[in-house]
Amino acid sequence: MNRPVATALLLGSSIVLLSSCASSPPSRFYSLSAVPAGGAAIAAARPALPVRVVAVHIPPMLDRQEIARPSAGDQLVINGEERWDAPLDEMIQQILTRDLLERLPAGEVILPGAPAPAHVDSIIVNILQFQSDVAGSVVFQGSWSLLTPGAANPALIHDFRYNGNASPQSTGEEVQAMSTLLGQLADDIVRSLPAH
Repeated sequence: MNRPVATALLLGSSIVLLSSCASSPPSRFYSLSAVPAGGAAIAAARPALPVRVVAVHIPPMLDRQEIARPSAGDQLVINGEERWDAPLDEMIQQILTRDLLERLPAGEVILPGAPAPAHVDSIIVNILQFQSDVAGSVVFQGSWSLLTPGAANPALIHDFRYNGNASPQSTGEEVQAMSTLLGQLADDIVRSLPAH
């Protein structure tokens, strides 16, 4: 095959490849958001120490950019066109921090990665489930722990399970419900913190 013909075929295949990529549906990116406090004056008292969300642990099936959902027959459906706009564990840490900022007095929440005073209580969240099921019920289940400075064991360990509703066909509704449930966790954390 002579060089001009080979070059033309190569360029033609490149054009077909590019046009097939251009015709694929665009990806949609989703983000959790902070929500207002669920109860009135839940932060009337100051916590004994400032708090910081130091870690959020999620199960491996949620540790991906694509939004994953369980389906019938113990299968997992992954839609490559619907994605989180940041790693989910980091997003939960940031949004939970913002939720706590909405609920606690100024200066009582230390941002992740920010310089901290000598005495700060640490919050660690372990998530078992945070997604919708086949019926559209959004389940948020896990536990959170409070570690005080210098202590060998957690001062608090609380299990939680919250349920919300969203249309199984609407990822936007699912993400909004997840944000609401994360706000409920923030409400319960604030109520449980040791006070002055």
